[in-house]
Amino acid sequence: MIFFLTTRQNEYTIESYLRGYGSTATGILWPMRYERFLRAKRLRAGTYVLADLELLTDTERERAAARARELADRGCRVLNHPTRSLRRFALLRTRYEHGQSRFNVYRLADAAAVERYPVFLRAENDHLGALTSLLSTPAELDAAVARLRRTGVSLDATIIVEFADTADATGLYRKYSAFIVGDRIVPRHVFFSRDWHVKSWQLVNAELLREELAYLDTNPHERELRAIFTAARIDYGRIDYGLAPGGLEVWEINTNPTIVWPSVERRPREDVHARFAAMLEPAWRELDGVSAAGEALRRRAAAVRFGGRRILRRLRGERPSRG
Repeated sequence: MIFFLTTRQNEYTIESYLRGYGSTATGILWPMRYERFLRAKRLRAGTYVLADLELLTDTERERAAARARELADRGCRVLNHPTRSLRRFALLRTRYEHGQSRFNVYRLADAAAVERYPVFLRAENDHLGALTSLLSTPAELDAAVARLRRTGVSLDATIIVEFADTADATGLYRKYSAFIVGDRIVPRHVFFSRDWHVKSWQLVNAELLREELAYLDTNPHERELRAIFTAARIDYGRIDYGLAPGGLEVWEINTNPTIVWPSVERRPREDVHARFAAMLEPAWRELDGVSAAGEALRRRAAAVRFGGRRILRRLRGERPSRG
Protein backbone atom coordinates (compact mmCIF):
# COMPACT_ATOMS: atom_id res chain seq x y z
CA MET A 1 0.00 0.00 0.00
CA ILE A 2 1.37 3.42 -1.00
CA PHE A 3 0.23 6.55 0.81
CA PHE A 4 0.67 9.64 -1.36
CA LEU A 5 1.06 12.84 0.68
CA THR A 6 0.00 16.23 -0.70
CA THR A 7 -1.06 19.63 0.51
CA ARG A 8 -4.77 20.38 0.31
CA GLN A 9 -4.32 22.75 -2.64
CA ASN A 10 -2.36 20.27 -4.75
CA GLU A 11 -4.20 17.01 -4.18
CA TYR A 12 -5.62 17.27 -7.71
CA THR A 13 -2.40 15.80 -9.13
CA ILE A 14 -2.93 12.33 -7.69
CA GLU A 15 -6.73 12.39 -7.72
CA SER A 16 -6.94 13.33 -11.42
CA TYR A 17 -4.53 10.51 -12.18
CA LEU A 18 -6.58 7.97 -10.22
CA ARG A 19 -9.77 9.08 -11.99
CA GLY A 20 -8.21 8.43 -15.37
CA TYR A 21 -5.13 6.55 -16.52
CA GLY A 22 -4.28 5.50 -12.96
CA SER A 23 -7.63 3.90 -12.15
CA THR A 24 -6.01 0.44 -12.04
CA ALA A 25 -3.82 1.67 -9.18
CA THR A 26 -6.73 2.63 -6.91
CA GLY A 27 -5.97 -0.27 -4.57
CA ILE A 28 -2.28 0.63 -4.44
CA LEU A 29 -2.22 4.43 -4.23
CA TRP A 30 -4.04 6.14 -1.38
CA PRO A 31 -4.06 9.96 -1.30
CA MET A 32 -3.50 11.54 2.11
CA ARG A 33 -3.18 15.17 3.14
CA TYR A 34 -0.31 16.35 5.29
CA GLU A 35 -2.77 17.48 7.99
CA ARG A 36 -3.75 13.85 8.52
CA PHE A 37 -0.16 12.62 8.25
CA LEU A 38 1.12 15.06 10.87
CA ARG A 39 -1.66 14.69 13.44
CA ALA A 40 -2.38 10.93 13.31
CA LYS A 41 -1.50 9.10 16.54
CA ARG A 42 -0.28 6.13 14.53
CA LEU A 43 0.17 5.65 10.80
CA ARG A 44 -0.54 2.44 8.96
CA ALA A 45 2.33 0.38 7.63
CA GLY A 46 3.15 0.93 3.97
CA THR A 47 5.20 3.03 1.61
CA TYR A 48 4.88 6.79 1.98
CA VAL A 49 5.51 9.23 -0.87
CA LEU A 50 6.11 12.70 0.54
CA ALA A 51 5.15 14.95 -2.36
CA ASP A 52 4.70 18.74 -2.37
CA LEU A 53 7.81 19.41 -0.28
CA GLU A 54 8.12 22.83 -1.93
CA LEU A 55 4.84 24.02 -0.42
CA LEU A 56 5.46 22.95 3.17
CA THR A 57 6.57 25.47 5.76
CA ASP A 58 9.87 24.92 7.57
CA THR A 59 7.93 23.83 10.65
CA GLU A 60 5.86 21.35 8.64
CA ARG A 61 8.99 19.92 7.05
CA GLU A 62 10.56 19.37 10.48
CA ARG A 63 7.42 17.67 11.78
CA ALA A 64 7.21 15.54 8.64
CA ALA A 65 10.86 14.54 9.10
CA ALA A 66 10.07 13.31 12.61
CA ARG A 67 7.18 11.22 11.25
CA ALA A 68 9.43 9.87 8.52
CA ARG A 69 11.88 8.70 11.17
CA GLU A 70 9.06 6.94 13.02
CA LEU A 71 8.01 5.15 9.83
CA ALA A 72 11.58 4.18 8.93
CA ASP A 73 12.08 2.75 12.42
CA ARG A 74 9.03 0.54 11.79
CA GLY A 75 10.49 -0.71 8.51
CA CYS A 76 8.33 1.45 6.23
CA ARG A 77 9.78 3.00 3.12
CA VAL A 78 9.61 6.79 2.79
CA LEU A 79 10.24 8.54 -0.53
CA ASN A 80 11.58 12.12 -0.36
CA HIS A 81 13.05 13.21 2.94
CA PRO A 82 11.31 16.42 4.05
CA THR A 83 14.48 18.28 5.08
CA ARG A 84 17.30 16.54 3.23
CA SER A 85 15.84 16.56 -0.29
CA LEU A 86 17.19 19.48 -2.32
CA ARG A 87 14.65 22.03 -3.41
CA ARG A 88 15.05 24.29 -6.45
CA PHE A 89 17.55 26.89 -5.21
CA ALA A 90 19.83 24.43 -3.45
CA LEU A 91 19.70 22.01 -6.39
CA LEU A 92 20.58 24.60 -9.02
CA ARG A 93 23.25 26.33 -6.93
CA THR A 94 24.87 22.99 -6.04
CA ARG A 95 24.99 21.90 -9.67
CA TYR A 96 26.60 25.20 -10.65
CA GLU A 97 29.19 25.02 -7.89
CA HIS A 98 30.13 21.50 -8.97
CA GLY A 99 30.59 22.52 -12.60
CA GLN A 100 27.53 20.53 -13.71
CA SER A 101 25.58 23.55 -14.98
CA ARG A 102 26.40 26.69 -16.94
CA PHE A 103 23.97 28.94 -15.05
CA ASN A 104 23.85 30.18 -11.48
CA VAL A 105 20.99 31.31 -9.24
CA TYR A 106 20.89 34.11 -6.67
CA ARG A 107 18.77 35.49 -3.88
CA LEU A 108 17.40 38.97 -4.55
CA ALA A 109 19.66 40.33 -1.82
CA ASP A 110 22.64 39.13 -3.87
CA ALA A 111 21.63 40.82 -7.13
CA ALA A 112 24.92 42.70 -7.26
CA ALA A 113 26.77 39.38 -7.46
CA VAL A 114 25.11 38.29 -10.73
CA GLU A 115 27.95 37.25 -13.04
CA ARG A 116 26.19 36.83 -16.35
CA TYR A 117 23.20 38.35 -18.11
CA PRO A 118 20.48 37.89 -19.29
CA VAL A 119 18.59 36.69 -16.24
CA PHE A 120 14.94 36.26 -15.24
CA LEU A 121 12.99 36.18 -12.00
CA ARG A 122 10.94 33.31 -10.73
CA ALA A 123 9.43 32.09 -7.45
CA GLU A 124 11.56 29.60 -5.60
CA ASN A 125 8.80 27.24 -4.49
CA ASP A 126 6.10 27.17 -7.16
CA HIS A 127 6.06 25.71 -10.67
CA LEU A 128 4.45 28.54 -12.62
CA GLY A 129 7.59 29.47 -14.52
CA ALA A 130 9.28 32.82 -15.08
CA LEU A 131 7.86 35.99 -13.55
CA THR A 132 9.60 38.21 -16.10
CA SER A 133 10.97 38.26 -19.60
CA LEU A 134 14.74 38.04 -20.07
CA LEU A 135 16.50 40.95 -18.38
CA SER A 136 19.71 42.05 -20.07
CA THR A 137 21.24 44.54 -17.61
CA PRO A 138 21.35 45.30 -13.86
CA ALA A 139 19.11 48.29 -14.53
CA GLU A 140 16.47 46.08 -16.17
CA LEU A 141 16.69 43.68 -13.23
CA ASP A 142 16.17 46.50 -10.72
CA ALA A 143 13.20 47.80 -12.71
CA ALA A 144 11.61 44.33 -12.87
CA VAL A 145 11.97 43.88 -9.11
CA ALA A 146 10.36 47.29 -8.55
CA ARG A 147 7.44 46.39 -10.86
CA LEU A 148 6.80 43.13 -9.03
CA ARG A 149 6.93 44.90 -5.70
CA ARG A 150 4.32 47.43 -6.88
CA THR A 151 1.97 44.64 -7.99
CA GLY A 152 2.09 43.10 -4.53
CA VAL A 153 4.04 39.97 -5.48
CA SER A 154 5.86 38.57 -2.46
CA LEU A 155 9.58 38.80 -3.09
CA ASP A 156 10.63 36.79 -0.04
CA ALA A 157 11.08 33.62 -2.08
CA THR A 158 11.86 35.14 -5.47
CA ILE A 159 15.16 34.16 -7.05
CA ILE A 160 17.32 35.37 -9.93
CA VAL A 161 18.18 32.77 -12.57
CA GLU A 162 20.82 33.16 -15.25
CA PHE A 163 19.54 32.23 -18.70
CA ALA A 164 20.98 29.12 -20.35
CA ASP A 165 20.21 28.91 -24.05
CA THR A 166 19.42 25.34 -25.12
CA ALA A 167 17.94 26.06 -28.57
CA ASP A 168 19.16 23.92 -31.46
CA ALA A 169 20.64 25.32 -34.69
CA THR A 170 17.14 26.09 -36.02
CA GLY A 171 16.06 27.97 -32.88
CA LEU A 172 13.88 25.13 -31.56
CA TYR A 173 13.73 24.65 -27.80
CA ARG A 174 13.09 21.26 -26.21
CA LYS A 175 12.06 20.73 -22.61
CA TYR A 176 12.46 17.12 -21.53
CA SER A 177 10.71 15.69 -18.48
CA ALA A 178 11.06 12.37 -16.67
CA PHE A 179 9.74 10.90 -13.43
CA ILE A 180 11.49 8.99 -10.73
CA VAL A 181 9.28 6.52 -8.86
CA GLY A 182 11.30 4.66 -6.29
CA ASP A 183 14.00 2.91 -8.28
CA ARG A 184 12.60 3.58 -11.76
CA ILE A 185 13.21 6.45 -14.16
CA VAL A 186 10.15 6.89 -16.39
CA PRO A 187 10.40 9.36 -19.32
CA ARG A 188 7.35 11.61 -19.50
CA HIS A 189 7.42 13.95 -22.50
CA VAL A 190 9.27 16.44 -24.69
CA PHE A 191 7.79 19.91 -25.20
CA PHE A 192 8.83 21.86 -28.31
CA SER A 193 8.72 25.63 -28.68
CA ARG A 194 10.25 28.61 -30.48
CA ASP A 195 10.08 30.53 -27.19
CA TRP A 196 12.76 30.08 -24.51
CA HIS A 197 10.05 29.91 -21.82
CA VAL A 198 8.62 26.44 -22.45
CA LYS A 199 5.72 25.58 -20.15
CA SER A 200 3.63 23.28 -22.34
CA TRP A 201 3.57 21.71 -25.77
CA GLN A 202 3.44 24.59 -28.23
CA LEU A 203 4.47 22.86 -31.45
CA VAL A 204 3.01 19.56 -32.62
CA ASN A 205 3.47 17.81 -35.93
CA ALA A 206 4.12 14.26 -37.10
CA GLU A 207 7.91 14.60 -37.02
CA LEU A 208 8.02 16.08 -33.51
CA LEU A 209 5.55 13.48 -32.26
CA ARG A 210 7.81 10.70 -33.56
CA GLU A 211 10.74 12.29 -31.73
CA GLU A 212 8.74 12.52 -28.51
CA LEU A 213 7.63 8.89 -28.70
CA ALA A 214 11.21 7.82 -29.40
CA TYR A 215 12.25 9.61 -26.21
CA LEU A 216 9.73 7.55 -24.23
CA ASP A 217 10.80 4.33 -25.94
CA THR A 218 14.55 4.77 -25.47
CA ASN A 219 14.82 6.67 -22.15
CA PRO A 220 18.14 8.04 -23.45
CA HIS A 221 19.23 10.00 -20.38
CA GLU A 222 18.34 7.44 -17.72
CA ARG A 223 21.85 7.08 -16.31
CA GLU A 224 22.44 10.83 -15.99
CA LEU A 225 18.98 11.44 -14.53
CA ARG A 226 19.43 8.73 -11.92
CA ALA A 227 22.64 10.40 -10.76
CA ILE A 228 20.91 13.79 -10.52
CA PHE A 229 17.97 12.42 -8.52
CA THR A 230 20.39 10.61 -6.22
CA ALA A 231 22.42 13.78 -5.62
CA ALA A 232 19.19 15.69 -4.94
CA ARG A 233 18.02 12.92 -2.58
CA ILE A 234 14.65 12.78 -4.34
CA ASP A 235 12.88 9.44 -4.84
CA TYR A 236 9.63 10.70 -6.34
CA GLY A 237 9.11 13.65 -8.65
CA ARG A 238 9.55 14.97 -12.16
CA ILE A 239 12.70 16.56 -13.48
CA ASP A 240 12.52 19.18 -16.24
CA TYR A 241 15.67 19.73 -18.26
CA GLY A 242 17.21 20.72 -21.56
CA LEU A 243 20.22 19.58 -23.56
CA ALA A 244 23.32 21.72 -24.04
CA PRO A 245 26.73 20.97 -25.56
CA GLY A 246 28.13 20.24 -22.09
CA GLY A 247 25.31 17.88 -21.10
CA LEU A 248 21.97 18.18 -19.33
CA GLU A 249 20.78 21.54 -18.00
CA VAL A 250 18.34 20.96 -15.14
CA TRP A 251 15.55 23.47 -14.64
CA GLU A 252 13.84 21.96 -11.60
CA ILE A 253 12.57 18.84 -9.85
CA ASN A 254 8.88 19.05 -8.95
CA THR A 255 7.92 16.69 -6.10
CA ASN A 256 4.20 16.87 -6.89
CA PRO A 257 3.82 17.31 -10.64
CA THR A 258 0.72 16.67 -12.69
CA ILE A 259 1.01 12.99 -13.59
CA VAL A 260 -1.37 12.65 -16.52
CA TRP A 261 -4.84 14.08 -16.92
CA PRO A 262 -7.81 11.79 -17.60
CA SER A 263 -8.10 11.00 -21.29
CA VAL A 264 -9.79 13.61 -23.45
CA GLU A 265 -11.22 12.48 -26.75
CA ARG A 266 -8.16 11.94 -28.97
CA ARG A 267 -5.91 14.76 -27.91
CA PRO A 268 -3.12 15.44 -30.41
CA ARG A 269 -0.57 13.67 -28.18
CA GLU A 270 -2.83 10.96 -26.78
CA ASP A 271 -0.33 8.23 -27.73
CA VAL A 272 2.30 9.94 -25.58
CA HIS A 273 0.04 10.00 -22.53
CA ALA A 274 -1.05 6.39 -22.99
CA ARG A 275 2.49 5.13 -23.44
CA PHE A 276 3.72 7.00 -20.37
CA ALA A 277 0.82 5.70 -18.27
CA ALA A 278 1.58 2.14 -19.38
CA MET A 279 5.19 2.53 -18.19
CA LEU A 280 4.21 4.18 -14.92
CA GLU A 281 1.87 1.49 -13.58
CA PRO A 282 4.62 -1.16 -13.19
CA ALA A 283 6.68 1.39 -11.29
CA TRP A 284 3.90 1.77 -8.71
CA ARG A 285 3.49 -1.99 -8.43
CA GLU A 286 7.21 -2.47 -8.00
CA LEU A 287 7.27 0.19 -5.33
CA ASP A 288 4.32 -1.40 -3.56
CA GLY A 289 5.76 -4.90 -3.78
CA VAL A 290 2.36 -6.29 -4.74
CA SER A 291 1.48 -9.45 -2.83
CA ALA A 292 -1.59 -11.67 -2.88
CA ALA A 293 -3.01 -9.48 -0.12
CA GLY A 294 -2.26 -6.38 -2.17
CA GLU A 295 -4.02 -7.84 -5.18
CA ALA A 296 -7.05 -8.66 -3.07
CA LEU A 297 -7.12 -5.09 -1.80
CA ARG A 298 -6.88 -3.78 -5.37
CA ARG A 299 -9.86 -5.87 -6.45
CA ARG A 300 -11.93 -4.72 -3.49
CA ALA A 301 -11.03 -1.09 -4.21
CA ALA A 302 -12.05 -1.49 -7.86
CA ALA A 303 -15.37 -3.00 -6.77
CA VAL A 304 -16.19 0.02 -4.62
CA ARG A 305 -14.79 2.64 -6.98
CA PHE A 306 -18.02 4.63 -6.90
CA GLY A 307 -17.61 4.85 -3.16
CA GLY A 308 -14.03 5.96 -3.53
CA ARG A 309 -14.64 9.50 -2.42
CA ARG A 310 -15.89 8.25 0.94
CA ILE A 311 -12.74 6.14 1.36
CA LEU A 312 -10.51 9.09 0.47
CA ARG A 313 -12.28 11.32 2.99
CA ARG A 314 -11.83 8.71 5.69
CA LEU A 315 -8.12 8.36 4.98
CA ARG A 316 -7.71 12.13 5.19
CA GLY A 317 -9.49 12.18 8.53
CA GLU A 318 -12.43 14.24 7.30
CA ARG A 319 -15.88 13.95 8.83
CA PRO A 320 -18.40 12.05 6.67
CA SER A 321 -21.04 14.09 4.92
CA ARG A 322 -24.51 14.00 6.52
CA GLY A 323 -26.20 15.54 3.50
